Amino acid sequence: MSSHIRSISFGFFATASVAACLATLTGGCLTSDATLAKTDAGGSDASVVVEGSDPSENPGNADSPDVKYRPLSGHPGCTKDGLTYPAADIPGYACAAKAYPVTNEDTKKPIVILVHGNSSSPADWEKFPADKADAKPMLAERLSGSGFRVLSVDFRKDKVDDPAGNNDTENTAQNFDHAWAVPILESMIDAVLTANPGRQLSLVGFSVAPTIVRDALRRLHRAKKKPFERIATLALAAGGHHGVSTFRKLCGPNPTMRGRVACELGDRTDFKETPISKSLNGPGGAWETPCGDGDTAFGQAGVCGGHKVKYLTIVMKDVKEGTFQDEFVSEGASRLLGADNRTVELTDNDDSGFFFNGIFKNHYGAIRSETALGILTTALAAP
Repeated sequence: MSSHIRSISFGFFATASVAACLATLTGGCLTSDATLAKTDAGGSDASVVVEGSDPSENPGNADSPDVKYRPLSGHPGCTKDGLTYPAADIPGYACAAKAYPVTNEDTKKPIVILVHGNSSSPADWEKFPADKADAKPMLAERLSGSGFRVLSVDFRKDKVDDPAGNNDTENTAQNFDHAWAVPILESMIDAVLTANPGRQLSLVGFSVAPTIVRDALRRLHRAKKKPFERIATLALAAGGHHGVSTFRKLCGPNPTMRGRVACELGDRTDFKETPISKSLNGPGGAWETPCGDGDTAFGQAGVCGGHKVKYLTIVMKDVKEGTFQDEFVSEGASRLLGADNRTVELTDNDDSGFFFNGIFKNHYGAIRSETALGILTTALAAP
């Protein structure tokens, strides 16, 4: 049987006990400070603001104490050992990433970082089978073939250190949570921006990756690295910004990263903000697209350097009656307030057979269907 059997994620995703999960869902990372509690006379949360222009002093964008981010020192996933491809050489970055061959790079175009989904690898973005000459090119090949410098982070699911005896209470699927992945991506974004002064950066994330992307940028913003001032486009596909379908099965019964990430993302059916989503989404979704207006991020004005970030979300259209066709998320789970929220049709799935002989082909339709590829390439190429 193919080694891909270990890659069946059945989810995105994650906590240690039911009690811990409930604490995650009811706890808050937002302070009760009056500057975070302002609403208009109608009670709308959209007017919530934070005083001052120092992101490091904003209590709303602070890390949640419920998420214990793994330091890169000693992180089992931050390694280049055992790769099946030459590791990208990015000054200041110690973890794994893949660089795609590019001819006639257009240095006026943003550098693109691709961020893969759970239980997977950079292969999410590549043609399948990889050794088949006439296989349909996917996003990595299409972008690098049109002059973009393209890099893909690798969260090294093969190094996941959870017990792996089953997928109900353990983590055979090799899921990773935000504490595992965010520090790796945060380091890569910082290193790429530092090594390429004057260049802009675009990121494309799939599945669990959209919240990983948003969380990594939040942390860099809080550290006053000013990432949003150099982000051209954030394209977030099939993201669990407002819950995932695996929450009820995994959050609580599974104490590994597979259970913790489900808890971190919340319940798609009856979504309530989690500690991670509170700092990313903000009150009433008011903070979901930082610097989309060129001015405000996480409730603070004047922190974007006047630069507007373009936001795109893409997900398979909801079935009008009955069960959603995407195996993990829905339109409501994926959309962001202030973004260009797009859908693909119910027939726009991944027909390449990628990911364990085509399992989750509807979920993967958000990045591997021809319609999705057209939406993504157009959005990334737009000035």
